[in-house]
Amino acid sequence: MTTMTSTVSLSQQALLDYWLGHRVLTRRTIEAFPDEALFSFKPTSTLRSFGEMMLEVVGMIEPTLAYLRSGEWTPTMERFEDVRSKTALLAAWDEATRRLMDEWTSVPSERVWAVVPPLPHLVAVPYLIDNEVHHRAQGFVYLRLLEIEPPAFYER
Repeated sequence: MTTMTSTVSLSQQALLDYWLGHRVLTRRTIEAFPDEALFSFKPTSTLRSFGEMMLEVVGMIEPTLAYLRSGEWTPTMERFEDVRSKTALLAAWDEATRRLMDEWTSVPSERVWAVVPPLPHLVAVPYLIDNEVHHRAQGFVYLRLLEIEPPAFYER
């Protein structure tokens, strides 16, 4: 058996484009939820609603961008206690995406692959992307439990 090895190198812009593709799909997933289920539906009492998971994803953008720009880690997520509707969540989502797009060029290229200081096994940007995909997949399951077809995962 032959083992193939290769090195993949993404430019800073290619990484942003990849991330933004995921953000578009996640936004469509938020849109697919009925208003009344977004912050209330949980398959079990031990799980969070999809809206709560998305607030986590939104809340991680600005602190991570600040860390990537400055090199100073402040483990405080943005808070969105007043976001309790689909309209408000989509507005917060769009604002976080706008900040990501506007501020990405101010991230020094050598910091794009920076690790999270308290968790040196996590690289900040891929972790945020993976976390978003993970929670979106949970949202897909929630939608199916609500008998709603989720967006096609490959249409980004």
